[in-house]
Formats: sequence, C-alpha cells, structure tokens
Amino acid sequence: MAVMSHSPAHLSDRRAIVIRGPDSRDFLQRVITTDMKICEPGTIQTGALLTPQGKVLCDFLIHGETDGVILDVPASAAENLVKRLSLYRLRAKADILLDGNALVVTGTGAPDPRSSALPLRAIASGTPGQDGAQDQSGLEIMHGVPAFGRDYGEAEVFPTDVNLDLYGGIGWKKGCFIGQEVLSRMKRRGTIRKRTVTLASADRDMAVGDTIVAGGIPLGTITSTTGKTALATIRLDRLEAATEPPAIDGDPVIITKPPQLSD
Repeated sequence: MAVMSHSPAHLSDRRAIVIRGPDSRDFLQRVITTDMKICEPGTIQTGALLTPQGKVLCDFLIHGETDGVILDVPASAAENLVKRLSLYRLRAKADILLDGNALVVTGTGAPDPRSSALPLRAIASGTPGQDGAQDQSGLEIMHGVPAFGRDYGEAEVFPTDVNLDLYGGIGWKKGCFIGQEVLSRMKRRGTIRKRTVTLASADRDMAVGDTIVAGGIPLGTITSTTGKTALATIRLDRLEAATEPPAIDGDPVIITKPPQLSD
C-alpha cells in the first residue's frame, strides 16, 4: 500500500536516542521486544522495553543504521529510557546518547510501520525550535494508532493491548527478552483479548474516560479523541459476544478494529 504524501515537519514531542557500537544490536536483542536481526539500515521498526511482568515501560520507533540504531521516543520518557537501557547494557560495547542535536522529522525518510496513512519519518541534524514544530496526535488517532503518554502510561498496558505486535514490534520467535515469558504465555493460552480500536460517532462529542457498553456489558474506555473520532482499549471477546450494538450513554458508536484483525 502506498504511503500518503505529507509536508515536512519537526515533531517537537519526540526525542532521539542514539545507540552505537559493536555490541549495540546484540545488547538490544536480549532486552527489547523487537527482533533486531530484521532491523535493516534505512528501515523503521516498532519496539518497546517492558517490565518483567510484560507491561510497557516505554515504546519507540527504531531507525536502523549501519553502526547501530536511533530510537525515536516520546520526549517525556526519553531521559528515563536512557537510564534504564544503560543499566541493562552491562559490559556490552554500546554507547547510549540522548542526542540534543537530532530531530525527529516527518515527510521524508522511511515508512512508519504503524500505518501507511502516517507520513515518512527520519532523524535529522538540527537544533530544536518552534518553527515548523508540531505533533501528529490528530493524524494518529484518525488512523487508529495509539501513543505512549497520550493513550497509556508507564507500566499500564501489555504491548498487545496497544497493538504493538500487529505492527511487527514483538519478535515472538527471537528468544528471551525482558517480559517475554509473560507475553509468550498470553499468546500460547489465547488470552490476548484487549486491543486498541477506533471509534466514530455521528453526532456525539466523545471524551477521554467515556465507557463503551454493549447490551449492558462494558467493553472498554476511550483513551484519546479528535473531533468525532476516538481511540479506545476494549475487550474484543466481549464485543464479539455482544447481542446489542456498542454505545456510549445510549448514543451508538461505530467500532473499527485494526486492519490486521479485520475479517
């Protein structure tokens, strides 16, 4: 599917963590969710650092380079992520730097793996400023893409709750990583039930925290909104078992599942 065209912009709510050195990929392979063997230079992969209990501490986009990677991370979580990765590095020959002269930009670079409707993305050299700076929250919500800090916080969700596996961000076959045992057990037992979905309403102004109900059974809650569109984390098994259409306070809403899960 072709990637849509967008004007270039600096994403002011993102920071770049540069990880370079001969052991950089091997170190990340044993720590984060992504299979680093498929993270080629010039590509972008999704990934996350989890708690031992399998919850997301922080997720990010991984820009592959020939001598390492650059993590494209939420600005609010960048410093803590550097500290945590530094603790896990142990004796690995890998330098971890929060680069103040690197900007996350859109409109050029590689495709965003979360949705072909999102703009190309790259890391560029420069000094952060306000000229042309923006975030793309509205665009992400419109296309069903949840975000750390907006739709969920530290250690609140499993990566499957926010569709990280659907974006290729979990290396199910790569071997051990932090939190891997819990995720593998969920997948093996078929207990992945929560997903982030898109909601649409014809005439209701939806709000964060609104509860979606079907036949008196709560499905989940709204996590972010833009106009008449919202994102919500819901129980898909309850939705599939519902005998009435979903609604918020009696007002009908349309739920759209991620395309990877569409029938």
